[in-house]
Amino acid sequence: MTDLNQRSASGFGTIGFIGLGAMGSRMIRHLKDASGLLLYDIDGARTRQLAAELSAEGVAARAASGLADFASVDVLILMLPDSAVVDAVFRGAEQSAEPASGGLLACLRPGTLVIDMGSSTPGHTVDNQVAARARGVSFIDAPVSGGVGGAQAASLAIMVGASEAEFERARPLLQCLGSKVIRAGDVGSGHAVKALNNLLGATILAASAEVFAIGEKFGLDPAVMHSIVDASSGGSFMSNRVWPKAILPQSWDFGFALALMNKDVTIAMSLIESTGIQTVLAQANAKIWADAALRAAPGADMSDIARQFRVRAGL
Repeated sequence: MTDLNQRSASGFGTIGFIGLGAMGSRMIRHLKDASGLLLYDIDGARTRQLAAELSAEGVAARAASGLADFASVDVLILMLPDSAVVDAVFRGAEQSAEPASGGLLACLRPGTLVIDMGSSTPGHTVDNQVAARARGVSFIDAPVSGGVGGAQAASLAIMVGASEAEFERARPLLQCLGSKVIRAGDVGSGHAVKALNNLLGATILAASAEVFAIGEKFGLDPAVMHSIVDASSGGSFMSNRVWPKAILPQSWDFGFALALMNKDVTIAMSLIESTGIQTVLAQANAKIWADAALRAAPGADMSDIARQFRVRAGL
């Protein structure tokens, strides 16, 4: 774990950041001491507002007018929704192994370090690295865990897929954004372990939601049941963090979208399929989350899966 006071982005030149949603808009604020920040989001108004806010604080930040502006950056962080968007932005509409016109890769200078911090499909990540290497650009993956709260507090867990040399190059910058930065292996490994971790977390949340609905239907007080489970063998991150914040008070707002959890479960299932391993629990869990996503309201939090179990139980 790194002392917050020792974190600095000042040695990385101009840093580009694409994707200023709930996570990216918070993460970028921890890079204020960079020599320059170049921001871009599909929402131009959001980009200009964030650049103006940072500039008012004395940060050398500006909004990019298009992807070509990123030819000036030394490091580029991508915080985009999924591999389809990453591929389109990075390699252009053709998404081929060769740089396509209109994509970032056609604009970046050799030696630029690109860090994909979203939740992408590992195979696509490897393809992007191959295309980048042909242009003299470094491409690594560094997905995160910890949600909006972790992004706000710079306490994210960051799992990195990179060579040892590229990991050491990126680590000081990543330590500005997270409290735990771990090299998972070569490129693609970060996205693989992120998907598998969220598959495990999703399975635990779904199982606990089902078990708590059963207990409440029997007549147990959910708060009392929680105090026992959380201190016993059934305890987990979900019981320790998600239940008290979002489920017991029935606010259904932990800060991580159900659609995003379903996306990560889907990525994990594609990874499992590529290994040829036959699963039972993972397949059942994937169906639970896919069905929950269909039932959920737009923008629903992942904790909504517990609400859905309660509804089905007649609670």
